[in-house]
Amino acid sequence: MFRRLFPLLLIAASGGSPAEPPIYFAHEEAGIGDPNPFFENGVYSVFYLKNEGRHPWWMTQSSDLATWSRPVEIVPVGKPGTADYWTGSGSIIADPTGGYRLYYTGHDPEGRPKEVVMEARAPTLAGPWRKVPETTFAGLPDYDQWDFRDPFVLWNAEAKAYWMLLTTRHGGKAAIGLYTSPDLARWTAAPPLYKEDSPLNLEVADLFAEGNDWFLLYSDQRGQSRQVRYLTAADSAGPYAYGPYDALDGRGFYAGKSAGTGEDRLLFGWVAHKRLRKDALGFVWGGDLIAHALRRTDTGALAVSLPDDIASQFVTERAKLSAAAVEIGAADKALLVSADVRVKPGDRFGIAFNATNSGRISTIELDTVKGQAAFLYNGDPANAPRIAFPPNAQGRYTLDLMVDPKLGLGIVYINDFRALSFRYYRIGDTTLSLFADGGFAGLTGSVRVRSADMTSPVSRKPAAAPSAAPARM
Repeated sequence: MFRRLFPLLLIAASGGSPAEPPIYFAHEEAGIGDPNPFFENGVYSVFYLKNEGRHPWWMTQSSDLATWSRPVEIVPVGKPGTADYWTGSGSIIADPTGGYRLYYTGHDPEGRPKEVVMEARAPTLAGPWRKVPETTFAGLPDYDQWDFRDPFVLWNAEAKAYWMLLTTRHGGKAAIGLYTSPDLARWTAAPPLYKEDSPLNLEVADLFAEGNDWFLLYSDQRGQSRQVRYLTAADSAGPYAYGPYDALDGRGFYAGKSAGTGEDRLLFGWVAHKRLRKDALGFVWGGDLIAHALRRTDTGALAVSLPDDIASQFVTERAKLSAAAVEIGAADKALLVSADVRVKPGDRFGIAFNATNSGRISTIELDTVKGQAAFLYNGDPANAPRIAFPPNAQGRYTLDLMVDPKLGLGIVYINDFRALSFRYYRIGDTTLSLFADGGFAGLTGSVRVRSADMTSPVSRKPAAAPSAAPARM
């Protein structure tokens, strides 16, 4: 995905102990652009667009989501007049002849075509990466010369070919384009894998199989539906169709791409920053890297939940929750709030954030009539992140709320099925409590913090270094 960046005023998130590190990756002060993750031998290598300049590619690695290697530049931007004067999203794949290949977007605002697919190769994930300009290609005549980006490459065993998915347009419609290759050397245009009548684009596509289903993910550019969505099919060629609750998170989370298999699959994306780093203003391009656990349910749907590697950091119980004890307390440090809730079907319930200085209240509200959760900053519904979820006929729900005051963000997971990520820079200056319009018919839960040995930079295990030559899986 490509976006032109504008200067931002950086304001540090308030609250939180100065000695306590954030929960999520925080090696980029300006945040990151789109993540393009790659999983191998238990290590997640997250290649991302650096949220500065013209989007050069950088990379960091982690095996536990708690420690991250020092980021290194992987693919620099090109010189003026070159096809990759700006660089955009893409993907990484192991080369069957050895080493790795990285496919990325070349974007030249003055170029015709404006966007092309480009390639770099390296013997190891850490590099050195060498651009291969002779393999560059554009979308014409089958696809668009303006929107032709985000190449996602995979080996499709079902089709016995390599596939490349692209954000593009076909016949004037937004499309997830498709190219095929027997050997990563020759690419042939095929009809779109999916298209729909949209004035915008279906960005940073991702395709994988789990169980008997294929899942096609993309990020939707459209205003209030700016969400990571998915479609399913019984075969890789489709046809692909939306099921119920096709959005995985609200509009605060974007550019989601997955890596891993089965229980190890994670969905990486960014929680968007806001303009001028002001809570009351609108979202901008780029943000803080987070990860959801991503799995196929028994019914064939996709679900997101709190990753075990993050939950396992929170071992010290600070408070117990019950129908008579709904106070969560101050968000002065990283918190994991877990609750099993029972309310009268149709009741509204959620979590309130009371600002200690102003007394203003922001809320996570779950409307069990509409089946919709929203984060309302100072009670304002305008541009609020929202996510749909299936109401429970008995009024039973589970919540896992992660609060990161160091980065100024939060994520609530609903029934281990959907997530609602939100930006709240001053969340560290609030106190939290649970509420329900008709009271709780049942409530059990806990508030946990990280123990000292998990928050001390000295005692935490060293971050993984960029891989030199990982063994093949």
